[in-house]
Amino acid sequence: MACGAGAPEEFSVRVEDAAGEPAGGLTGYVWGGLCAVHLLWVREDLRGAGWGSRLMRAAEEEGVRRGCTDMTVSTYTFQAPGFYRKLGFRETGRTPGVPGGHADVSFHKTIGE
Repeated sequence: MACGAGAPEEFSVRVEDAAGEPAGGLTGYVWGGLCAVHLLWVREDLRGAGWGSRLMRAAEEEGVRRGCTDMTVSTYTFQAPGFYRKLGFRETGRTPGVPGGHADVSFHKTIGE
């Protein structure tokens, strides 16, 4: 690759509720010193119960374990910008043009310190 970081390595995290049913999950990748989250989901009836924060902490821990110093994620303005801010991410940009007058919001966080 042009930047010398090699090929991205994908990872996923899955959590189950007390009954062993899927409660949520995420997919992401590690590329050089970057840990990026592609997709985060939490079952609708469990939202607001801390599952999303647990999944993001697990992803951050995996990134640190693999030597990452930076983490990125994006979300739409109608989804979860406040959630990522509460986790210590800072907004780095917005891409307009999402239906309904919304935007895609990019976030960054320094990890492993």
